[in-house]
Amino acid sequence: MADATLPAPPTVGIKIPEGRSWIALEIGRMREAARGRAAARKRATSRKKPIGLLHVDDAQFQKAALIVAVNAPQQFGRLDEIILRGRFVLRGEDVATLDELVHEAVRIAAIGFDGPGPHPSELTALDGRIIYAADFLQRREGEIARRRYARGLLGGVTMTFFLLLLIGAGGAAVITLWRHGPMPVDQSEALRDVLVAVGAGAAGACVSVMLRMHRMHNLTIESAARGAAIYRIFLGWFFAAAVVFFLKSGLLAGIFTVPDDHIASWFFWGAVGFLAGFNERWATNLISRGPGSTTEGTHGHPAPDAPDAAKPPTA
Repeated sequence: MADATLPAPPTVGIKIPEGRSWIALEIGRMREAARGRAAARKRATSRKKPIGLLHVDDAQFQKAALIVAVNAPQQFGRLDEIILRGRFVLRGEDVATLDELVHEAVRIAAIGFDGPGPHPSELTALDGRIIYAADFLQRREGEIARRRYARGLLGGVTMTFFLLLLIGAGGAAVITLWRHGPMPVDQSEALRDVLVAVGAGAAGACVSVMLRMHRMHNLTIESAARGAAIYRIFLGWFFAAAVVFFLKSGLLAGIFTVPDDHIASWFFWGAVGFLAGFNERWATNLISRGPGSTTEGTHGHPAPDAPDAAKPPTA
């Protein structure tokens, strides 16, 4: 009876008002989820020290690898190259999958080679496993490289958006302050044309790179650096701006006729900027030829053809 009259023990922690309990729980869940994602990214991006097949800690596998290295040195060297390249390029489960493919190939080949030679059937089977592992590495490397390049293109497009805002606001402010009054209509339209062309040039550069990557089967991780994608966006900017300046200045007046209508001119400069960013050879050939020429470049030589679609992205 005495125990029943004792007061309840105090609760540990901070008591949250009932009206805010749901919000506090959701904030806690969000923090835990963020920590989990950060830990998963850290595990996925953690790099193992690249070691060859003869330097693993497993003594039994090391013995099998030595047998394969003695009986099939060329194939063993290829397996060693595949696994070293995979540990440099791949991450997470892809590394584990490639390791298992290569290790299984070594184990099975060692069982076949553990006896008097020659071993033509074992060599043929080992070649098949090498082809399969190399194909897996090539496909996964191509997918990773395309995603990396796409992230670089997205960064370039985002940078283009902010650049256009900066150029538009800064240009309008400078012209207004210079004139000590509102910007004239013709100057505002000229600024608009440049911004439209530069933005379209970035879009053309993105489409050009994406088409080239789609037709490339052996895309390596080195050729798909993020800086290379942004560099390609920069080229789209500069080529589009250069074509606008040459047309606006009248140096290429005999090649194109700029529409007088405001809406039509907007589409015209967008198309010109897109073509300049999409096809750098078209832009350079357009700038280099004379006003009255349509089929020849400088010094009477034929104009360059369109760029090959299988050409790798500019690094």
